[in-house]
Amino acid sequence: MKRIIENKFIYSFIIAIISLYVLIAFVKLPGINGYKRAMFPEMIYGTAWKPFVYRILVPTTIRLINGIVPEKVQNSLTEQFENNSFLSLVLQKLKWESESITEYIIAMVLMYIFLIWFVIVFRKLFFEIYDSPKWFGNLISILLLFALPPMFQYYSYIYDFPTLFFFTFGLLLLRQRNWKLFLILFFISCLNKETTILLTLIFAIYFYKDLTISRKFYFQFIAIQLIVFIAVKILLYIIFINNAGGFVEFHLIDRNYLLFNGYSLVTLAVLVIIFLTLFSRWNEKPKFLKDAMWIAVPLVILTLFLGFFDELRDYYEVFPVVILLISFNIANVLGVNLAEHTAVNK
Repeated sequence: MKRIIENKFIYSFIIAIISLYVLIAFVKLPGINGYKRAMFPEMIYGTAWKPFVYRILVPTTIRLINGIVPEKVQNSLTEQFENNSFLSLVLQKLKWESESITEYIIAMVLMYIFLIWFVIVFRKLFFEIYDSPKWFGNLISILLLFALPPMFQYYSYIYDFPTLFFFTFGLLLLRQRNWKLFLILFFISCLNKETTILLTLIFAIYFYKDLTISRKFYFQFIAIQLIVFIAVKILLYIIFINNAGGFVEFHLIDRNYLLFNGYSLVTLAVLVIIFLTLFSRWNEKPKFLKDAMWIAVPLVILTLFLGFFDELRDYYEVFPVVILLISFNIANVLGVNLAEHTAVNK
């Protein structure tokens, strides 16, 4: 079994197939065209409500690629989906408009690519942090994909998989201290979602007492990130100043009050198991991951006021950190010696 998972071809095939399943689950239920303030066509063409319209990276990319596709091809695709009973039923089930089928297809390809990239950078981050057998790192990255579908609740958005990729890549670059590439990624990621700023928090916490970098660089690097973030936010605010909606959405009393109706026994049991696993043997776990977990605090607070507290997609940024921390416990159960990589111990 270990040799099978270690085989590069077999591992890649498994990741490709499971990623395809995850993508289908993602667009099937709850789907990417369900929330009235962030409908797919409006997101692509910049008429959606704020703050959703601010997440322009994927919509802009889709629009640019779509502009290259000949109009005849687009019209032909629309006709085929409208005239074929099976394809027409698919559109109906997914709540996709036939006139936007080209954009939907491009979006599917992009989301699939970002999902694959997410697994790739997660695996790289895993081996950057842990001195682990190859088969175990591959196994964890496979389990990572299986852990995603339970997080698909309420609504899904075309920028979700890119969020997973960019944030995990940002963690990897911070771990590698690749400052230049990190800043480039930070800027691009800000165009995808504003929670990119949480990477700044991780940098500030993890490198606060690091004697290998100067205090001048430490504060300058934080300042640069803040300047980039603010500049992007101001630019987006100006571009979409006339769109409906506000800078944020307030949801404290229109949804979260339902949490006081209680939890099912199964839900409570799962939450307790995850919590206990996450924090057991805490002192033995890598400092980088423990410091990165601090972003859970602002995520929970922001989600309570600005999102749905039980909407798990709101915690995508901390998701890879949680999986990496739990991996330590899984290794212990399987008898795998999973130590923090000595090359980056501090």
